Amino acid sequence: MKPDDPLNEKRRFARNLHGASIIGAVVICVIVVLAGYRSFRRIFSGFSRDFMSPFFSCAVKAEDKTAAVGLMFNSKRDLARQLAATSREKSRLETENALLKGLSEENRKLRALLSIPRKTGYEPVFAEILTRSVATWRERFVINRGEKDGIAPGDLVVAPDRRGRPVVVGRIKNVSRHTATVITLYSDECHLSVILATSRLCGGLEFGTYSRRPLIKYLPADGTYAEGETVATSGISSHTPHGLLIGTVIRNASGHVATIRDQMFAEVEMKPFIEMDAVKFLAVYTRKIPQ
Repeated sequence: MKPDDPLNEKRRFARNLHGASIIGAVVICVIVVLAGYRSFRRIFSGFSRDFMSPFFSCAVKAEDKTAAVGLMFNSKRDLARQLAATSREKSRLETENALLKGLSEENRKLRALLSIPRKTGYEPVFAEILTRSVATWRERFVINRGEKDGIAPGDLVVAPDRRGRPVVVGRIKNVSRHTATVITLYSDECHLSVILATSRLCGGLEFGTYSRRPLIKYLPADGTYAEGETVATSGISSHTPHGLLIGTVIRNASGHVATIRDQMFAEVEMKPFIEMDAVKFLAVYTRKIPQ
């Protein structure tokens, strides 16, 4: 066989090199185009909107003028009918919006209940208000859980406040097989042993008949009491877990924080964290029976 002509080899090498350079250039162009596509699209999109905005504006203004002129040719009856239809649609949308807000609030409260702290020796039972009397709206209500769920008289009841914290509502008064009656912090039948978080002083919480607010009684007369001090459960009672939030100390009608009774005990007023009108879902801390 004759060896290849050197000239042909050079020509073949040149053709291969030329083809490779073309392929490389195409690949580089594709990469550049893909890399710059988003930037180009964003810039071109903004430019096209700016360019077309005067035309769109003119079209919208012309459409508004045409609609206004068209309304002038309608009769009063047609205009009244259109206004009534618009009002009905507005009312429907407002109702749907209120319903969605209510569902959102219920969802928030249920999520807050699921995150309530677990207390050693207690098991939370989740419930919902079943019935509520207008005459005793803030004092008591009936829930849809009872003896079969492990609820017993004296068990503590909590519900989420506006900040999503589980705070004390009251305690169970009596139970049936499937329901239970809750007496709240605004009932003179509700009594709790409490502790002031800062001073660590203990007292008894009950509703003040004359002040119409919950009162903390039987505090040491020589104690120091401050407005805004947090009140929590002391955990002395076997039905009551320790450290659950109840409210804050406030000034009484005379402007004082504490009132000394019989030169032996101090008494302070408290504002509960819970808003009774907003309570719907709650949890009952039931005592866990050791296995």
